Amino acid sequence: MNLINTIKSLFNGFKKEGDKMDNTADISKFDTAASGTMQSATREWWDAFQRVLPQEPTHKNFRPLPMAYVSSAYLAQLVTGEIKYQLADERLNGYAQKNLLPNLDRITQLTLAGGYTVLKPYMTSTGEVFYDFGTSRDFMPIALDENGHITEGIFFEHIRYHGDIYVRREHHCFANGVHRVTNTAWKKGKTKVVLKEIPRWAELLPHGEIPSDIPMIVTYRTPYANNIDLDSELPISMFANSIDTLHEIDAAHSEYRAEFRKMSSKIFGDATVIKENKGIPDDYFVTIDGDGTTAPDKQLMAYAPQIREAELKAAINTELRFYEVQIGVSSGTFSFDSQKGLVTATQVLSEDKTTYNTVCQLQRQLRPVLESLAKVTTTLVKFYGFEVADGDPGIEFGDSVFEDTGTEFNRLLQLQQAGLIKPEYILTWYFGVSEEAARNMMPPMSQVFGGDE
Repeated sequence: MNLINTIKSLFNGFKKEGDKMDNTADISKFDTAASGTMQSATREWWDAFQRVLPQEPTHKNFRPLPMAYVSSAYLAQLVTGEIKYQLADERLNGYAQKNLLPNLDRITQLTLAGGYTVLKPYMTSTGEVFYDFGTSRDFMPIALDENGHITEGIFFEHIRYHGDIYVRREHHCFANGVHRVTNTAWKKGKTKVVLKEIPRWAELLPHGEIPSDIPMIVTYRTPYANNIDLDSELPISMFANSIDTLHEIDAAHSEYRAEFRKMSSKIFGDATVIKENKGIPDDYFVTIDGDGTTAPDKQLMAYAPQIREAELKAAINTELRFYEVQIGVSSGTFSFDSQKGLVTATQVLSEDKTTYNTVCQLQRQLRPVLESLAKVTTTLVKFYGFEVADGDPGIEFGDSVFEDTGTEFNRLLQLQQAGLIKPEYILTWYFGVSEEAARNMMPPMSQVFGGDE
C-alpha cells in the first residue's frame, strides 16, 4: 500500500506531549514478547512461505513445491471468499468495502503463515480511511492482554533515501484508557534522524494520543496452541509443526524431477565416432574413451532405463496426505499430477467435515477482529471531529463452498413462516447486513398484508 501521502496525516490533530514519550531511542530497552525460540521459529515459517527451506544435500538441483504458500492461500480463500462486512455508518462502510475487504484474503493468508497480523486504520488528508497492517516479520510485539491481543508493539517501515536505508519505528501503547503513538526515524537502524529530514515522513508528528476504551490496533491471530514455546502467549503458524513434512515433500519432488534427468535416454559412444556428428546435443550423446579400432556398431551403446514415475509421484502424494492431517484439511485436498503439477481440490465435500471445521475455527478468530476494527475505525474518525453512526457491523461469511445456499435459504424461510425466527434475520444472513439495516430493507407492514403503502 502506498503510504507516501496517506500516512502523513495519520497523527494530524493529535495532542503533542513533548520528549517524555520519546522512549524508542534505544529499541533494546524494550522486552519483546517474542522469545529467542519464537523468533527463530518465525524466521523458519517465513522461509517456508518463501520456498527457501534448507536444501537436500544429496540433490544437485533442489526443486521445492510451494506448499506453504498454496495451502495458506487455499484456506484464506475459503475463510474470506464469501465474506460480507458492513459498517453501521454508510460513509465508513464505503471505505471498508474499498480499502479493507479487497485485502482481507491476503491479510488472512499472511496471518496463517506468520501466526498473527496487527491491523490499524488511519485517515488521509481528505478524510478517507485506509487500513495498514504488520506481520510477525515487521512488527515487534511487546505486551499482550489476557486474550492474547497485543496492547503494545512497534511497526517498522523501511525505505531507501539518497542511497541509504532508513527505518521508521511507530510505537503503539495502550494503557489506562489512552492509546499513545510515538514516531522515530533511524538511518540504517542505528543513527537517529529527525522525521522532517525524510520527505516521506516530513509531516508526521513525533507523538500523539487518542482516548479510547480499547487498543487502536487489532490483533488477528491463528487459533493454534503454541507448542513451540510453552511460555509464550504468541500464536504459531498453521504449518509450524509441518516444517519437516514440507521438507520431505520438497525432497520427494526433487527426486521426481531428478529422475527424468538421471534416467533419460542416452547414447554412449567412442569419442572418435561421436565427434563426427555435428549438431548432436551433448546431453543425449555421451562420449567415452575407446581404442578407436573396434567396429562402429560395437562403439555405440544405447541407455534407456525405465523411469519410476508412478512410484515417485506416489511418494509425493503420501507426504501430502501427512501434511493435510497436520494443517487440518480433508484428505485429498492437495495432490501432485504429472501433467498439471501441484493441484488443489475443485470442491470441498460436505461429507468430510475436516476442512469445514478448520475454516469455521479460523472464521471464529476473524469475526471479533472485524468487530473490533469497526469500533476502532469509528473511534478514530470521531477523534478527528467527524460525526458517524454507531452500531455493530454486519458480518456474514457464507458457506456455499460447503453447503448449497439455496437449500439453507429455504430452510430459514420455513423457520420464519413457522414463526420461529424473525424475517430480518433472513436478510441479515443473506445480505450480510446488520439487523437495523435489514429492518430498513423490509417493506411497511401494511404492504406485507396487502395494503397500498
